[in-house]
Amino acid sequence: MAHDPNFIVALRGYDMKQVRALLRQGEAALASDSPAERAAAAEALRRPTFTVRLRGYDRQQVEAYIGLLAERLAPR
Repeated sequence: MAHDPNFIVALRGYDMKQVRALLRQGEAALASDSPAERAAAAEALRRPTFTVRLRGYDRQQVEAYIGLLAERLAPR
């Protein structure tokens, strides 16, 4: 999974800083051995809240990527 995905910048997209911050949290949790960190990141990914901006990341792309990241953090 790419650390910095190339999302399309679209009209009425998700706030780019907020998306990048959540992705950093998810990627850090993937690299962590801490079950608590992984669980917290998975929860944040299941219920993300982003501001919609005039210009932001394409919402469908972000949601699809976050879904994949959340699956990778799911307990096994």
